[in-house]
Amino acid sequence: MDLTNLFSAGIFVQLALLCYVLGLLTRRELLLRSLILTGSMFYILYYYFISDTPLWDAIWASAIIGFANIWMIGVILLERTTLGMSPKMVELYRSFPTLYPGQFRKLIKTADWITAGEDTQISKAGTHLDSLFLVASGNMILLKDGANALIGPGHFVGEISYLIDGPASADVIAPKGIEYIRWDRSILAKQTKRSPAISNALVALFNRDIAVKLAVSRPSLTKNTVQN
Repeated sequence: MDLTNLFSAGIFVQLALLCYVLGLLTRRELLLRSLILTGSMFYILYYYFISDTPLWDAIWASAIIGFANIWMIGVILLERTTLGMSPKMVELYRSFPTLYPGQFRKLIKTADWITAGEDTQISKAGTHLDSLFLVASGNMILLKDGANALIGPGHFVGEISYLIDGPASADVIAPKGIEYIRWDRSILAKQTKRSPAISNALVALFNRDIAVKLAVSRPSLTKNTVQN
């Protein structure tokens, strides 16, 4: 068996090719980019050792590809971790199990965090809502057909109206002191239109929230509390 080529510069290009092929065969973006980055490193070694004078043009080209991959790997890791979030934001993120942390960050940038200075009616049955709400702390009061229920932290108000682009189905009161998040519907609609991934994640989240509310509101709304 001839081992001459095993310890020559040629082994680096073979390893680089292997990494590239394995990367192209995976559907996992982070693994793909990691393999391409490793392949770029092997190509740099190949270009350095293949001749008496390193092929600097090729080395710089591979290095630029490698740095671009490092940057995007950092972006992906940031999107998938809660690193840098305050404890309050991490707690709020728990109400968004269908979203990656990065998607949550983008979503929350377009929202307003509000503390009710007085009892405030945020939804009136039969009227169009221009906002979507999420209870952050405390309980909102839902009034419908003469009965009432409490909507606890982590649940939305106006999600059905948002999904069907129709009027509100109930009156909802935000008592004084409660904290809630508000999104302008038109801004949120533009954001979800630009990002189908966020749109799909929100639809799944709304459906989950609606299912929970339906489960606890039967047979009667009276004295029920919707909480996570």
